[in-house]
Amino acid sequence: MADGTMNSGECGILIPAYNEAETVSAVVRVAIASRLGPVLVVDDGSIDFTSAVAADAGARVLRLDPNVGKGGAVAAGARELDSRVVMLLDADLIGLTPAHLHDLAQPVLQGAADMTRGVFEGGRWSTTAAQKMLPQLNGQRAVRRELLLDLEELSESRYGIEVVITEAARAGNWRTVDVGMEGVSQMMKEEKRGFWHGVTARVRMYGDIVRALFGVRRD
Repeated sequence: MADGTMNSGECGILIPAYNEAETVSAVVRVAIASRLGPVLVVDDGSIDFTSAVAADAGARVLRLDPNVGKGGAVAAGARELDSRVVMLLDADLIGLTPAHLHDLAQPVLQGAADMTRGVFEGGRWSTTAAQKMLPQLNGQRAVRRELLLDLEELSESRYGIEVVITEAARAGNWRTVDVGMEGVSQMMKEEKRGFWHGVTARVRMYGDIVRALFGVRRD
């Protein structure tokens, strides 16, 4: 295991992943290179080689079975880490650098914010446009770990996780700072899984988001 994952830094990096064997390695390597703290990949019941690829890249891996959804994976990872701050990164990011992670972490580490939220800029037009319209759905965040652990809805939120966190931040008056992530984007589900499988996954994701928006728990 790479030395970066054994770092006892105050910012643990948590990467929830489901069938992300093709992309997770690059994100893990950037996370380790940042030297902010331990890097944990939560493999949410993948049926590909996500766990092995993440471990080979140097991450500590927590394997969940069966799949519990992104919210459940983040909740499990937050319990597993013991850092003061948790950084959440998607496993399919493109153009990520250690500097982006430092920019995201510093306001929370320095006590100037309770949470930061990444906003894609200047990357692929599709993801940048989506971020401009709905920045509250960006999965790249740094947040005080205790705040995550207090969110009872997190475990059941699945892809509605960002809605749950955003609403908690609003209701709790968290000090939130948006941080530009120049040149960063992510792969579309249709690219990773093929058109029809990708569309199906996207419909499920939107369903989870709508349920979270209306406070309806998934059975």
